[in-house]
Order: sequence, then structure tokens, then C-alpha cells
Amino acid sequence: MAKSDSMDDLFGDVPKPRATRTPAAPVVIYRQYATVAVSEPVMSTYSFGVPDDLAGKLRIGSLVEVGFAGRTARGCVVELTDSLPQGISPARLKPVIRVITPEFAIPGDIVQLALWMADYYLSPPGDALNCASFIGLNDISEKTLLSYCLAPDWEIRAGERKLTVKQRAVVETLAAQENTPMGAAELGELANVGRSVIMKLLEYGVLCEIESVSDRGDDYGAAPQRDKPLAFNFRQQEAFETIVRQIETREPAVFLIHGVTGSGKTEVYLQAIASALDAGGDAIVLVPEISLTPQAVDRFRSRFGSVVGVYHSKLTLGQKFDLWRRVESGSCRIMVGARSALFTPFRNLRIIVIDEEHETSYKQDSSPRYHARELAIERSRRCGASVILGSATPSVESFYRAKCGEFRLLSLPDRIDERPMPEVRLIDMTREARDERNPGIFSGALEAAMNEALSRGEQVLLFLNRRGFFNFVVCMSCNSVVRCEHCDVSMTHHKFRDRLICHFCNRETQIPAICPDCGHNELSLIGLGTQRVEDEVKKRYPDKQVIRMDLDTTRQRTAFMDAWRRIESGEIDIILGTQMIAKGFHLENVTVVGVPLADVSLFQPDFRSAERAFSLLTQVAGRAGRGDKPGVVML
Repeated sequence: MAKSDSMDDLFGDVPKPRATRTPAAPVVIYRQYATVAVSEPVMSTYSFGVPDDLAGKLRIGSLVEVGFAGRTARGCVVELTDSLPQGISPARLKPVIRVITPEFAIPGDIVQLALWMADYYLSPPGDALNCASFIGLNDISEKTLLSYCLAPDWEIRAGERKLTVKQRAVVETLAAQENTPMGAAELGELANVGRSVIMKLLEYGVLCEIESVSDRGDDYGAAPQRDKPLAFNFRQQEAFETIVRQIETREPAVFLIHGVTGSGKTEVYLQAIASALDAGGDAIVLVPEISLTPQAVDRFRSRFGSVVGVYHSKLTLGQKFDLWRRVESGSCRIMVGARSALFTPFRNLRIIVIDEEHETSYKQDSSPRYHARELAIERSRRCGASVILGSATPSVESFYRAKCGEFRLLSLPDRIDERPMPEVRLIDMTREARDERNPGIFSGALEAAMNEALSRGEQVLLFLNRRGFFNFVVCMSCNSVVRCEHCDVSMTHHKFRDRLICHFCNRETQIPAICPDCGHNELSLIGLGTQRVEDEVKKRYPDKQVIRMDLDTTRQRTAFMDAWRRIESGEIDIILGTQMIAKGFHLENVTVVGVPLADVSLFQPDFRSAERAFSLLTQVAGRAGRGDKPGVVML
């Protein structure tokens, strides 16, 4: 067959099949339309139709599921309209699939604040709203408890049945407890019966079931014994009166309290918040790290009781949801927490306190990359609240803005009760190693001071801002350092696992037998980390209680709080840790602070390293001598 021959030439006219058209889906006309910020890396919001079965259930701030880019996505409603937005084709409009946690919604003012944050920091609006939501974009519900008590007509019901010995035991137990409702576990334990016995009595009508909402709490326990406001010195009184006058005006303002460690900044916060509460307002108190939360909660609950709530990332979703319910009901009026507590949906916010305002942890590293200080100022501008920034070492930016008049500067130059600042001694370990033949971790002066303090029953704090046992694995042949193959940073040796760990990506690997660069086997472990210091301290002081507090020992949700309780009770003699113990703690029995490798913070690859080293060393030095006993700091 020639190449020019066609099928028609061979077989004649072949009828071609007619193309069938798929009928177009009918266009749905909705009565309401929702603009949704989806939790995806996109910079726009999108319009969706509201089905009739969801009409009236959506509001600004509702969390929803929608179809997006061929899959299901979650987001937050930022606008509701009755007309189709311009430029949107009805044929392309997708419906809202469902409402997530229908009883929850982000208040409109927080939605607008989150959208401002997304615009200011060039972040996806979905990320901003996910951050601003107390429960993220998650499904969560109230936790209900079932309890049991005798029914009003239990005697009649019991008379209709021949109760067994175990069933009678349940009835007698409830009668002895004056018919106080009990959960099945508690009732079964008291009556020494199984759950099936209780369920059978419920079936008979002898018992009735009571459903109640349970508060999942916040792991911080009951409020301590209430304390009374302390008397101010002149400088504290002056700062307090200035702040209160501003709160009464309902005009936004920013105050920077520059007070030395132990100058009574917290007492100024407490009494200023009390004034705001007396005026019917609410308060937010930010602390830089979750590690500082237990002591802050104790201080505020001992003054204000159960109206103090706690919010941070280690709470469970259920705890966050119950905390939101408390805020909505008005039973929580003061929120203490990390930077995310700034989004607490108080209706009458009057004061925002940012303690240790210089801390870098107030800047979020992941999207949205906001700074809590700037967001607090913007929120105060919108609601007429006063912002109080407090620090012994204010950030350069804040101090400059105070000097320029943008912030109002309030100074507390002296410690309360005229207590002296601790004595600070600089120790040259190079000279000590050369002249006194002391190659160890601790100087002779530090060890002598520790011995004296411990003999008097006082506590010692050792600060080293490096985790692990050894900091580096170095080849003695080519001087190269073993680095993480993903992050190109030196890997740290952790003794407990006997492995090298990257502190950036958490990659783990065995200690190599040979140098990855030159192939020689002359590898040496060098450097100093908290694990190595702990090992040395326990060898020198085997009869003393030592606790190490760093990221490795406080990963569990309540680990830091448990450690703090032990320190506060005096059970611990020597406290060792990283920067989480360097600020915010008020421990009156700590009289000696030691800082091995005090100059290491100066040589970080950061243009702020000198400023941060100054802040960190000043803060850790301020832990000494906060009580009636004088303190000493060894650098």
C-alpha cells in the first residue's frame, strides 16, 4: 500500500463518530459569600459560596474547610457578603465544605489585627490567622464529664427490682455521701464494684446520669496563698502614678521601664494591672520564654487569684479551648504567656506588659515573622491600651525610641530596700592555668565561693549557654571540625546518647572513626557544654543536689515547672543551665553565680552579639543577692 493511500481510498466513506458533549454542571446561586484566608502559602484571600445548610452558622472569624487547588484546605472567614464579589465567575465558585469547631470564632478585632500583621510583615494571611487563633485551625470540643447520683424516685425503682449485694453497695455509698454526684471510676472505687454494676442501676432508673463541662486546667495547679501589695519606694511610686494616669485616659501610650535587676519592676506591673482591673479592664502579660511562666504565674495568681490564665505553645488543644471559654465568659481577665498570648481576645484590654522586652524570643522565626513588641503597640493603638516594656538591659531600638520621645522612659536605678548590687569579679582563666597550674573548668576563686555558700545552706547558680558535653570534634591532623552535612554547622557531642547532634536540624550521627576531610584517625573531642559541667559538679559535690536545666532536660510539658518547684522549695543546692535560667527568676537564696566561658557570647556570627552578650551577662548577674544576703558573680 502506497503511503499516499488513505483509509477512505481503501474502504470508502467511513462514518465518523459524533463528539458527545458533557452537559455543564448547573451554576449554583448562593445567598451569601465568604472571603476566606486559607492556611496555604498564598498572599491572597479567596471567595467561596455559603451553602444553605451553613447559612447563619458562619461569622467573621469562623474556621472553615474549603476546596482549594484540588484538595481540602482549612482557613478563616475574614468577610461575609450577600452579593457576589466583582470579577468572580459564579461557575468557578466553590462552596464552603463545613465549619470547624462551630462554637469557636476569632473576634473581628483580632482578625483585623492578624490581617494587618500579614500585610506589615509580608506573610500569607492564612499563616497570620492560624497564629492568631487560640486553637489554630483545629477541630476541638468541650470535654464533658458524666457523673451519677440517685434518681429522685430511686426508692420506688429499687423496690421494683431485687438488687444484688453489689448494686445495694452503690446505693448505700451514694446515700452515705449525701447523694453527691460522682464519676463512674470514683463511685466504683468507693463501692468496690465494676462499671457494669453502675450501668445496670442506670438502666433500672435507680441512678440518673449528669453531664457537665470539664475545665482541662493549665498544669500550674491551684493559686498560691494571696499576698498583699508591697510598699513602693519613691521611684516606683512615680512610675506607677504616671502609668495609672495614662490608663485612665484610655489613650494608647508606650512606657519603657529601665530598672536594674531586683528594682521592683514586677511590683509596678502588678499594681498597674490592679488599677486596670478596678476600672473594668483586662490585661496581657508577656514573658520571653515558656520557662519563665511558672514563676510569673505564681506571682500573679498570688495577687489576683483564679482570674489569671496561662497561654503558651505547650498547652494541649483542649486546654487552649477551655482557656478561650474562660476568656469569653469573663472568668479570665489576666493572661500570662509567651508572645502568642498577645492575641488573647479580651473585649476591654487596658494594659499590655512585655517583661524583659530586649529578649530575641519576642521575634518569631517562622511565618508570620512578627515582633511581639511592634504587634503590642499596634493592638494598643486600636483599643486604647497602655503598653509597658520592662528590662534591666533595654534593646538599643527601644532605648533610642524612648530618648526620641516615642516611648516614655521611666527609670528604677536602685534595688528595692536599698539592697546592694552583687559584687562582680573577672577571672582570667588563661593566667590561672599558667600561674596556678589550674587547667580545670572552675577557677579557684569560684570553687572557694561555692564551698562557702554551700556550707551556709545557700544556693549556687552556674550559667553556660552551650548544651551537650563537648562542643566540637576536631581533627588534630588537618584542624577541620566535623560538621552537619545539612546545615554546615559544628556538631555537638551528647554523652547520654554518645552521639553527635546538630542543634539546628537535630540530625544525629555516630562519632566518625576517621576525619571526613583528610581520612586521618586523630580526632579529638574538645569544648565545654552543660552536660560536661554537670558531670564535673557531681564529682566535686557528690552529697549535693544538682539540677541541669536546658532544652534536653525540659522537653516534656511539665518538666520545667517540676524543676522550678524543686528549686523554689530549697531542695536543689546547685542550679546549672543555659539562658533559660539567666533571667526573670527571683531566688532569694542564690548568693553565688558562676559563668564559665563568659566571653563566648561575644564571638557569635551576629552583628548584635556584643549587645546580646551584655544583656545576658547582666541578667544572669542579677540572679545573685536578691534577698537579704549579699551576692557575688564570677565571670
